[in-house]
Amino acid sequence: MNQISKLNRIKQKNASLTSIYIERSERAFILGKQAIDELKEKKGRISYRNISEVSKKFDSTGKGIHPNSVKSNTKLYDYYKQNCKRHVANKKLNGQFLTELQNRKYHEIKLNRYKTNLQKRYEKYTKSELIELLIHAENHIASQNQMWIKEQFSKFKD
Repeated sequence: MNQISKLNRIKQKNASLTSIYIERSERAFILGKQAIDELKEKKGRISYRNISEVSKKFDSTGKGIHPNSVKSNTKLYDYYKQNCKRHVANKKLNGQFLTELQNRKYHEIKLNRYKTNLQKRYEKYTKSELIELLIHAENHIASQNQMWIKEQFSKFKD
């Protein structure tokens, strides 16, 4: 009989916890939505921190919501994604890098190079520069392979 009463108490606690969770989730969504709308009207930057700060104005207790609540509350996060402007910086390649890339002579690269020096040099490049370098190297290798295959066919014909 004692175990049955424990199980009933646990079920009651879980039910009360889920109702509290739902209430707080709705509260976070309403406050976050109001804060996002306010930031949009004032043309402010919509970020987790700014939403948290502005939500304090709309909260009757003055607490507002935590910045992490924006991401953990799925409805609020969806609303945030719809309204925030993500700035993806398209870094243009440096002119000096492009000229270096065009003047690069792959046939002069030595096999026994110092790996640490090479690693330090590549760490100075940006991600977009490394991508361009890799594409350029692959194109060079492909063209060299094509030339080698043509030479082999010409030797085979003779």
